[in-house]
Amino acid sequence: MSHDELVDAATQVAGNHAHGRMAKQSKCGAWFYKPHVGDARSETELTFYVEVHRWARLSDSADAEEAVEVEEAVTLRGEGERGAVIDGVDALRAFVRQRLPVCPAVSTSRRDDALEVEGYLRLANLTQGYERPCVIDLKIGVRTWDALHSTTYAQKRTKSEAGTTHESLGFKVCGAQTYDGRGALKRLTREECKQIRMSDELTKETLLEFVRDPVTGEANTWFWPALVGQLLAEPLRELPYRLVGTSLLVVYESGKLKRSDVAPCRAEWNGFCAKETKLEARYIDFCHAVPKPAGQRTDENLEGGLKLFQRFVENF
Repeated sequence: MSHDELVDAATQVAGNHAHGRMAKQSKCGAWFYKPHVGDARSETELTFYVEVHRWARLSDSADAEEAVEVEEAVTLRGEGERGAVIDGVDALRAFVRQRLPVCPAVSTSRRDDALEVEGYLRLANLTQGYERPCVIDLKIGVRTWDALHSTTYAQKRTKSEAGTTHESLGFKVCGAQTYDGRGALKRLTREECKQIRMSDELTKETLLEFVRDPVTGEANTWFWPALVGQLLAEPLRELPYRLVGTSLLVVYESGKLKRSDVAPCRAEWNGFCAKETKLEARYIDFCHAVPKPAGQRTDENLEGGLKLFQRFVENF
C-alpha cells in the first residue's frame, strides 16, 4: 500500500503530530497508521510491540524451542491480588489480546507486507465498525516519566504535570468525542482539554458526559467503576514492561451503552468486563515504555494511576 492510498484518521481525538506527519487510516477503515519516524520514541514503541506480541503468541508459535524458552522466562504461576491463582503465560496472552491493539507488522502469523506503509506503524483501527463512535483518550499514571529517562526529560514532564489531574486523580483527559441526540458530532478542543486536566470537577463532568445517553439523558454512572475495577482485576503485572505515558482508549457506540453489556469476566480475573462486541477499552501509546528488571512485577506508576482513578469514579 502507498501513502496516497491513506486518508486522515477521522476518529483520532488526541496525539501529537510526529515531525509534521499526521496519523492516517486505510480507506476501508480497518487499519490505523501511526507516524513512525525512526526516532528513539518510535523505536521504543516498535520494540514494545515486537516483544509483547512475541510473548503473547506462544501457543501459536511453530517454533517449539522459542515457546519453551519464553515460557521459562515468564513467571508461570502467581498469586492474584484477590487470591486467584493464574497461569502467567496464559494470563499474559489473554491480556495482550484483549487490551492492546493488534499490530500485524510484528506478528508473523498476521503479517501482510502489502499493507505496510513506510514511515508508519500499522495498528488495528479500534473504531472500525462503529457508526457513531464515542471515543475518549485518558493518559493513565501518576507521572509521565520514569527513573530510567533522562533528567532533562523528567524535569520537563514534571513541570508539565504540575497542578494537573495526573497528581490528584492518576490520569488526565487528552481528548474525546461524543454525539448529541440529533447525531451531531461533539469533540473537545485542545484548549478545552488543557482546562479539564487542571480541574478535578471538570474532569468528573467530562467523564460523566462521555457516557451519558444522548437521547434519554441516562447518566450511566455505573460504567466507570465497572470498567476501572475490571482493569485492576486483570493480570497487568504479567507485562514485562512499565507503561509510561500510556493512554486508555475507550470506544463505544453512541446511545448503546447499557448495563446489560457488562458481564462477568474470566473467573480467574475476579471482575467484570464489558462485552468486546460493543465496547473497546485498550491501552495505547508505548513510546516511553520501560522494560521491567528481573523479578519486578508491579508497575507502580500505571497501577497507582488506576487505583486513584478507581477511587475517584467510585464517588460519582
